[in-house]
Amino acid sequence: MKNEYFVSPQWLNEHLYDENIVVVDASVPMPTQSINYHQLWLEKHIPGAQFFDLDKVANLQTNLPHMLPAPETFRQAVSKMGISENHLVVIYDQGNMFSAPRAWWTFKIFGAQHIRILEGGLQGWQQAGYSTESGKVIRSPEVFNIQFTPEKVCSQTQILDALRNDVEVQFVDARAEDRFQAKVPEPRPGLRMGHLPGAKNVPWTALIDNGCYKPREEIAAIFRKQGVDLSQPIITSCGSGMTAAVLVLGLDMIGHKETGLYDGSWAEWGADDSLPLEK
Repeated sequence: MKNEYFVSPQWLNEHLYDENIVVVDASVPMPTQSINYHQLWLEKHIPGAQFFDLDKVANLQTNLPHMLPAPETFRQAVSKMGISENHLVVIYDQGNMFSAPRAWWTFKIFGAQHIRILEGGLQGWQQAGYSTESGKVIRSPEVFNIQFTPEKVCSQTQILDALRNDVEVQFVDARAEDRFQAKVPEPRPGLRMGHLPGAKNVPWTALIDNGCYKPREEIAAIFRKQGVDLSQPIITSCGSGMTAAVLVLGLDMIGHKETGLYDGSWAEWGADDSLPLEK
């Protein structure tokens, strides 16, 4: 196994049928895409891979996209997939590491003990010459025992409190620089342009190279270059809570284990004219 975060296609191929391993496809389209990843999974996936739909295993009582589900919603969904908290869950996406870290974060938040991400995703698996299959995947149900850590999930109220009370916390935004600097409109209609007051910008794509995270030293240097103090508390955000998790994982890799994630992110903040912003 590569390390506590990732496995290589070669390692997964060797261990694909180990009893304690469950593979999960957690692909989600970007806001500008209309890709049916569930259909693509049905047509082609790593043998035995379940489809974990971040848009459906979510809080559906809000108009915000893919918000973290209630613990019971998550428990029921993954138990039905045959996943317990003790399985080694190997997550991949069909894109460029866009959504796999969000699934990693979700499983971690609810108490999964062993989570890895497949380097290079489905593309890396296929490039390595390994086989795929099609059709539905059925596993015997398991029981996933939840250990929820809600303190890692930040709300709009907490962000406002931090701003009003000058709490010592840094906001780090994972959106592209042009969106962060209000040079281009948001992909979701109706949202204001700009960013949280005082936020730093570390575009999620800066941490990724060909579907893999860059080395730890490079990741630390990228955050520092953008003015992030790695000794201070951090809350990440993005457009809708998806790529904020790319930053959370990158920070975790370099030793910043207690990072918060603002789940509503700009989809929530940018929709409310009463909230402060900077451009």
